[in-house]
Amino acid sequence: MRKFSFVLLSILLIIAILGTAFYILGKDNPDGRQISIKDAFNYSGAKMIVNDLYFFARASDDYNTVSELSKVCEDVFKTLEISQYSKNTNSSDNLAKKEMHGTTADGVKVSAMASIVGNKSGNRDKYITIDATEAGDGKALLLREKIEGVFTKYRLKAEINSCITGTYEGDLSDNQLESICRKILNESSAKKIDSFRQQNEISVSAFSPLISDKLRVGGKNVNLGIAFRYNKLENRTYLWVATPVVNAEY
Repeated sequence: MRKFSFVLLSILLIIAILGTAFYILGKDNPDGRQISIKDAFNYSGAKMIVNDLYFFARASDDYNTVSELSKVCEDVFKTLEISQYSKNTNSSDNLAKKEMHGTTADGVKVSAMASIVGNKSGNRDKYITIDATEAGDGKALLLREKIEGVFTKYRLKAEINSCITGTYEGDLSDNQLESICRKILNESSAKKIDSFRQQNEISVSAFSPLISDKLRVGGKNVNLGIAFRYNKLENRTYLWVATPVVNAEY
């Protein structure tokens, strides 16, 4: 009887723990809805001018040469059906790299680089990067699943960053910028984590349970970056919306 009571108590405890976990997760995202970085950007009302998708992966010791690393890049180009592209190989005592540049049928510019940093007698860091950029309506962002599939095929874990650049005409006031930022955060169910301001630049980092990507920064989850900058020469205010962070130069 005691054994039965112990088993029953254990089962109830497990159910309670699981129930609490599901409650917490459900409270953050009750309907399981997900949004994309394009959705978050569209809440801003800005005009999209560039969208960018960036992959960065460290390769293991299974890859010994740049040629072996570049096979991953070539497979990405093949998957994206880019048959015509340029190649450039450079090497020195401490760096060997191979770059590839091409364009998809619908106008997305894709750059790839396989590199090994360090001399042959010491520790060497091996990297693969893929950058897809389009000045249009978001076609570069649509390539994520295909590119990610290639990295998975080669058992490479990639860090992925998506960024959209947009503009507004003129120099927006602080109240306007605050209103735009608040709308993006509210519509994305995001909580502000940090913010920074310097002269005509403003940046905000936040976390949204509706966005699947995330990065751990200072012990907190971050997956939504927002930045504003006014360009006096063009008389335009630029906006960057990215996940997990804005890493573009602005």
